[in-house]
Amino acid sequence: MKKLLIIILTIFTVFLMSCDVLDTEPQTSLDAATVLSNGAAAEAVLLGAYSRMQAGPYYGVHYTLSPDLATDNARYQGFFDSQLEVNSGTVPISNLWIGTAWVSIYRVVNVSNLLIAEVPGIEDDTFSSRDRVLGEAHAVRALAYFDLLRVFGYHFDTTSPHGLPLLTEPIENNDFNLIPDLPRSSIAETYQLILSDLDTAINLMEGYSDNTRMSYWAALALRARVNLYAKNYTAAFNDASAVINSGAFSLVSDVNNLFLTTNTTSESIFDLVFTDQDGSTLFTFTFQRDEYNVNPSLIESFEAGDSRAGLFVFTRNSNRPLKWSDSNNANNVKVLRLAEMYLIRSEAAVMRDNNPNAGVDDLNVVRNRAGLGDINSFSNMDDYVDALLQERRAELNYEGHRFFDVARLDKLGEMFGREAFRKAFPIPRDELQIQENLTQNPGYPTE
Repeated sequence: MKKLLIIILTIFTVFLMSCDVLDTEPQTSLDAATVLSNGAAAEAVLLGAYSRMQAGPYYGVHYTLSPDLATDNARYQGFFDSQLEVNSGTVPISNLWIGTAWVSIYRVVNVSNLLIAEVPGIEDDTFSSRDRVLGEAHAVRALAYFDLLRVFGYHFDTTSPHGLPLLTEPIENNDFNLIPDLPRSSIAETYQLILSDLDTAINLMEGYSDNTRMSYWAALALRARVNLYAKNYTAAFNDASAVINSGAFSLVSDVNNLFLTTNTTSESIFDLVFTDQDGSTLFTFTFQRDEYNVNPSLIESFEAGDSRAGLFVFTRNSNRPLKWSDSNNANNVKVLRLAEMYLIRSEAAVMRDNNPNAGVDDLNVVRNRAGLGDINSFSNMDDYVDALLQERRAELNYEGHRFFDVARLDKLGEMFGREAFRKAFPIPRDELQIQENLTQNPGYPTE
């Protein structure tokens, strides 16, 4: 019986991983309530959600690297049109990455929805981890929706109607002919769902610590990031402070040790783990291919004495990021780490108080770890924002942040001469053709 259950769970997890969430082609029906009959089944399906996060269009490579390619950290010197379009800053609605990213991330949402709907009703007296599994499902859904929002929504404008279609129920019996044709919710409504998920996750998982899962601390750290983007600066400051002051994490003394290992570190809040048997393609695309080569301006941007400048190596006529240098592709993606919490707390303090010097101490913590001296003060807000962008560039390059930082701080036009509407990517053409109620972002064609 146990062997049969494992086979059923394996088939079900693979099924979930293979289904196109917004594809109306018929799929084999499977009764989720029957499969999710006990705690072991719920744990297996939850692992399926993490597996979907490892997909190539998501954290497996392109979501991690494309935000740098869309700005000035990476440059295209390869052969794939999709990356050429991202690098050019004029992404068409037919772009391969945005089309596959939309589908890949909604797959994670759908697995989370299934768990959120079914886990509370599982009748299993031995299911002692029910709250934790349910909390993780809410946290994973929050991460997926926030990542979708950063690419496809007006995350930088909380008054905008251009949010996401919010799929919050599992597709009935996994029958993909029954997918609801959802209109886009507003940015405020999208943030409300994300923050509500994180509040639920934090309440359910108090005391649960595992830096390879969306645990209590990861949910709290993500809430700090989400609140920062949503301009809830006091809340962002408090959440980042709670993570920093918890004592659960510490900055590694040498930034090089953060990435020149395939293990988690004391700085890891949430690492999405890859192994040589279950690898990403980050090494492949940064060392063996030329779609995400290091832009010389990134190397030139480092201050003298900045140890982070040592996280690159010149080979095959370009600099390559040592952050992804494991040739077995066993590079953990550091989705959330402590250094970012200091940068979030710094920015939140400055924006909350409208005082360019309110966050200088936290900025200096990150600089000091990199071997740089203190910044004493800033004369105005513009000087602080420039310094913040540089610090985030130096610290978080090739980790999936640069484009979103430039967009949310309204620097895309000033720095790259691009139209304001390009702060969000277009809704993919294929999805517009399938979903009648789905509308395009302003400035982009609909077909």
